[in-house]
This record gives sequence, C-alpha cells and structure tokens, in this order.
Amino acid sequence: MYSKIGNIIWKEMKVQGYTQIQLAEKLDAPGLQLSQVFKNDKIDVYLLIQISKVLKKNFFQNLDVDELESSLNLDSIKQLKDRIADLTDRNKEQEITLRKINRQIKRLQKSF
Repeated sequence: MYSKIGNIIWKEMKVQGYTQIQLAEKLDAPGLQLSQVFKNDKIDVYLLIQISKVLKKNFFQNLDVDELESSLNLDSIKQLKDRIADLTDRNKEQEITLRKINRQIKRLQKSF
C-alpha cells in the first residue's frame, strides 16, 4: 500500500506519462527503487525536492504541518545541517590557509 505522499507522487507520475524507470532516470538515480519510495511512510526531503522539480509540482503543498513532520525524513534534514556545518568549517580553514599562502607569496615577491 502506498503512503499518502507516495500515492500523490505516483498519481502525478502517471498523469504525466512517466514509468517508475523513466522517473528514476530523470532523477538521475537509475538504481532507485521508486516502488519502495512510494510505500515508505517517510520520504527523504532532498528526494521530494528532486521529484517536485522533475514533475514540476510542489508536493510539499499537499501536506499539512503534521503530515509534513510525519512524512518527511527529518533525520535527513539534521544530516544536511550537520554537513553544511562541516563544510562551513572546512571553508573557513581553507580561507585561513589561502590567506597564509597569499602572505607568503607577497613576501617572496618583495624579496625578488
């Protein structure tokens, strides 16, 4: 049995004439088993965004706040936030390294 969000996506996919394989290919995820996505009670936020883009339909609007919380894989949001924090830290470290390199380049240019 499909979940509510899975059923909505499945119906729209059919209306637009996509098969599960075609939609997975459009999502650039040919190994993705969409039948499992449709049946799961939760869906990854990023995947729902990608499906919304491909089918040109905002599937988030079909869910009220309680349904959003229960349908979306909120762990993925936390993982994304953690990943953003990690990337931000790495970016800061790289900026510091680049500043040091630029200072060394300037010193070397002055010595020539």
